[in-house]
Amino acid sequence: MARRSWLGLVVAVVVAAGCGSGPSPTPARATAAPRVALAAGAHSSTTFKPRITYTLPDGWLIADDNPDYFALQPVTSDAVGIYVFQAPLAASQDATCPTTPESGVGTTAKDLVDWIRARPGLVAGDPAAVTLGGFVGLQLDVAIVAGWKPSCPFAKGMPTVPLFVGPTATSFRWVVAGSERLRLIILDAPGTGTVVVDIDDFDGSLMDGFLPAASPIVKSIRFALP
Repeated sequence: MARRSWLGLVVAVVVAAGCGSGPSPTPARATAAPRVALAAGAHSSTTFKPRITYTLPDGWLIADDNPDYFALQPVTSDAVGIYVFQAPLAASQDATCPTTPESGVGTTAKDLVDWIRARPGLVAGDPAAVTLGGFVGLQLDVAIVAGWKPSCPFAKGMPTVPLFVGPTATSFRWVVAGSERLRLIILDAPGTGTVVVDIDDFDGSLMDGFLPAASPIVKSIRFALP
């Protein structure tokens, strides 16, 4: 399965299993090639559409750049990051957690926010109107509700709630897992479909410290208009 399908779940499983109390990488990171930071300054996506430009401080890298999924992470940790999804669909809530969309859910920012807030497994804050990169939409904070028990078959009993799937069978799948916390910015992007920017903390304890670092990067994002 593609890394973008598992990233949130894998890091959450590692942290929950006691492999680290902070922003710990997976065990494989010790033998993997060092993560090399980009130069601070302006950068842009090469594959993700619509093309995005953004400004990075020192210590960040591009973790993924695909037509419908883009990821930025600090070099020091893959337990936190900024993730951008193009044309995400509400994920099926079937107990088998398939990579198919939930039927009957619209794709506008309001449609997706209303659907997320109605999920029994999620606790979501009140949505706030937001403008980012020339698009308008809604922002809300999301986490798994305390005491939630359902788990995807691949999650080894960890509480999970399927969130987004991509527009094709080979696209991304995003599953909220364990103590993960997300700040979702869901934008209506005329001509290109809905775009979601996700400031994500897979560990759950790092968000308060991560937001001050991630927010200026997110605010610098600009989308190429069709």
